Amino acid sequence: MTNFRHKIALIVPTRNRPELLAKLLQNLKDQTVQANQVIVVDGSDRSVEAEIKQFLSPSVSFIHVFPPSLTKQRNEGVKVLDEGITLVGYLDDDIVLEKDAVEAMLRFWEYCSDDIGGSSFNITNGSRASRFAKFLGKVFCFDDYRQGVVLRSGFNTGVWPVLKDTYTEWLCGGATIWRRQIVEEFKYDEWYVGGAYAEDVDFSYTVAQKYRLIVIKDAKVQHLPPPFDPQKYHSLRRAIVQQQYHFVRKHAGLSLPLFYWATFGQAITGILAGICRCDSSGILMASGGIAGLLDVVRGDVVKIDTQFRKNPG
Repeated sequence: MTNFRHKIALIVPTRNRPELLAKLLQNLKDQTVQANQVIVVDGSDRSVEAEIKQFLSPSVSFIHVFPPSLTKQRNEGVKVLDEGITLVGYLDDDIVLEKDAVEAMLRFWEYCSDDIGGSSFNITNGSRASRFAKFLGKVFCFDDYRQGVVLRSGFNTGVWPVLKDTYTEWLCGGATIWRRQIVEEFKYDEWYVGGAYAEDVDFSYTVAQKYRLIVIKDAKVQHLPPPFDPQKYHSLRRAIVQQQYHFVRKHAGLSLPLFYWATFGQAITGILAGICRCDSSGILMASGGIAGLLDVVRGDVVKIDTQFRKNPG
């Protein structure tokens, strides 16, 4: 079955990664069912339009947004949706879809109930923590044995991979599909600058107060990002802590005391793990967490806008 009642648009924010973007666009072109519209929202320092020119067509459009920001780019993409589009997705440029992933997603939406607001592709290469790590996370309120929940500390538990369609309280921002009215009613918070790391939890958790969210088992993808730059581990974790603090402050049902406890606990467990494994990265991340915690305690939250991953190639 390829004639679906829904028409789907996919918004692809990207920045300074034309090689990955080209691979994703070829991946989308090879799908068993084509998206009705693909919108590339480029935030590169120099437009990459010429480098992906071969993929542009009436159904694949390109806009350049500068200065860049993941949240801003997603919001700008919504402004150029074609009339008749009923489902809107966001894909990171480092997502690789199985050939029938879009078809599997549309098959779910063909018959789902009206209370479903958003769905996620199943990220099959997602990792799961050990039971001991889960135990420490539960003690310090930064993890739990349940999948896909947002804890009162503002920390969220992992979701992927799933073995069956699974309802959740949050969805990954770079592999999701939403009803069009959702992305028109709810906007990504542009307080989150740069690549952002808590913006997807913020957006989807807000939507989850009114609609149900679900991960679709058969809509399979992999997330294959370039590695983080080890020299930026400290500032990466510091930025994440500040973004989680912003998220907790926004939502009345979440707890700042539990956020402080969870952030401290995660730093302590990171230091212990780094010492046991002789791994400086864990210690750098932990020190960044402590620095971020001190920032928020002092009321000195400064948005950190930088690219933390290495450039591919």
